[in-house]
Amino acid sequence: MNYALSELVLLLFVYGFLGWCTEVAFAAFKSGRFVNRGFLNGPICPIYGFGLIGVVLLLAPLKGNLWLLFIGSCVITTLIELVTGFLLEKIFHAKWWDYSGMPLNIGGYVCLLFSLIWGVACMLIVLWVHPPIYGLVHRLPKLLTRILDGLFLAMLAVDLAATVATIRKLSRRLARITLLADEIHTLSDELGGNIAEKALAAKQKIETGQAKLEQGVERFEERKEQNRVQREQRLAELRAKVDAALSERGFGHRRLLEAFPNLKSHRNPESLRKLREAIDRRRHRESPDT
Repeated sequence: MNYALSELVLLLFVYGFLGWCTEVAFAAFKSGRFVNRGFLNGPICPIYGFGLIGVVLLLAPLKGNLWLLFIGSCVITTLIELVTGFLLEKIFHAKWWDYSGMPLNIGGYVCLLFSLIWGVACMLIVLWVHPPIYGLVHRLPKLLTRILDGLFLAMLAVDLAATVATIRKLSRRLARITLLADEIHTLSDELGGNIAEKALAAKQKIETGQAKLEQGVERFEERKEQNRVQREQRLAELRAKVDAALSERGFGHRRLLEAFPNLKSHRNPESLRKLREAIDRRRHRESPDT
């Protein structure tokens, strides 16, 4: 088949949409509810679109040899998933999916089981799914195809920009929670350790001047109480800020965390865990079944 560029662009969106439908159906089967899967907000998973276009372009000549078609499908889809996962991790400092618990995986980005599943699926698509889909796309008027391409590309650009902005805001939110948690930890340690140290120092001073015993004890107790009250007030403020950061409704944050349940933050793992727990509690409260 000789594909026009406009046809390839439209096919990319068709297969990206079908991939999104597959991910949503799989998530619904596992969780029993709708989850908007995928990196973007809209109903499209670009990795499926690029993967299937690559398979169709490179492997269509092998339709007569099922073994070569299957092996080629496994290799191409595995390479696309491997490179995509690696680049996303380097760009956003987070791992969006993780096959580390699966046997024969490579860095958690890909694993043998899913490579075989993608291989079988792509082989079936090349043999039976792609021909009728391409037939429909090929019969569309060229002008309509170009108009659809323009609309879809514009929507994709807007969605991508919004998603990247959402991820950056989520990263800043996690960093803020981490800083607050670190300060809480430091203050908690000071409430115990520093008071003990000051008590020992005051005891030594008091022992050197028995005449000032009562005055020294009184001043020490006053300073200790002041420090304790100040630190407890600061701790209460910090905990309130953490609760506020966890409860704020960041645009798209909940969708991203639900779409990628195995997302791992390299810089703020504990904050991400707390945010997931807060979002899960909120979802259960909002669920009509609870």
